[in-house]
Amino acid sequence: MFRRTLLAAGLAMPAIAEAQAWPADRPIRVIVTFPPGGTVDTVARLLTPIMSERLGRTMVVENRGGASGVIGTEAIAKSAPDGHTIGFVLSTHAVNPALNPRLPYDTLQDFAPIGLVGGAPVLMAANNASPFYSLADVIAAGRRRGQEPAYGTIGNGSTGHLTFSQLQTLSGATFLHTPFRGGGPAVQAALAGTVPLVVASTVVVGPQVASGHLRGICISSAQRSPAHPDIPTIAESGFPGFSAESWVGVLAPARTPQAAVERLNAELNAALATSEIRARFASLGMTPQPMTPPQFGAFIAAEMERWGAVVRTHQITAD
Repeated sequence: MFRRTLLAAGLAMPAIAEAQAWPADRPIRVIVTFPPGGTVDTVARLLTPIMSERLGRTMVVENRGGASGVIGTEAIAKSAPDGHTIGFVLSTHAVNPALNPRLPYDTLQDFAPIGLVGGAPVLMAANNASPFYSLADVIAAGRRRGQEPAYGTIGNGSTGHLTFSQLQTLSGATFLHTPFRGGGPAVQAALAGTVPLVVASTVVVGPQVASGHLRGICISSAQRSPAHPDIPTIAESGFPGFSAESWVGVLAPARTPQAAVERLNAELNAALATSEIRARFASLGMTPQPMTPPQFGAFIAAEMERWGAVVRTHQITAD
């Protein structure tokens, strides 16, 4: 009995030491699953300096964009589960399993949820030289054969793509989807006139509308955004009850020590509570939505069910 007790204690000691040693005296790698200039990148670069200061460790941001976040998310899943790699993902994380049943990871089993950052509606904006001033203008064009408007998004299965897919069904119009590798490239294409419309989070499109470089058409929130009070909602533009939101969350590889998960969650939520972040998020039309790790895990599972049904209904694919 005494020997077994000593053996059990000896086996437990490395795990205890590992938990107490975290974070080690080395940088924490932060994988951002979309290119620079988009929603995830913007949010990650706002939060990591505050989290870094509170943790007393350098946090190094690394952009790994592509395939609607799949490339970067795979990198998170395959990183060492030692608490020194985390990743920022977009709501496409919960949509991708329905788009691609052969993902190189399991969306629920291969990650340790850290926490939800917050949500933001998508904003439809038009190039200033385009003929579109309202959602009614866009739908009217979509009902004319040969004049179907093209719209850019951050990729297949993004909230912008799913929003337009639903509008296409509800309105009987046809729109031409043009996926890009992230919010930054999609907005640049709209600014250049490569596509007349862009549909992406207020975090990335909002500043271009506020500066007058793009023309705001409509927003997907249930009520008008305080950051863009002059832009009508989709609901008040002829589709009552319509609402959709994109979100950003933080994950770690599965089997990351629980002590690290809990500390990272605490520092993420502390950063979200600062007046600096709340003011910055408000200007971007984003709402902080702190959660515990179990709450965020349940949230992801629910989002997979919700958006999976939309993908199947509209026969959306990853290509």
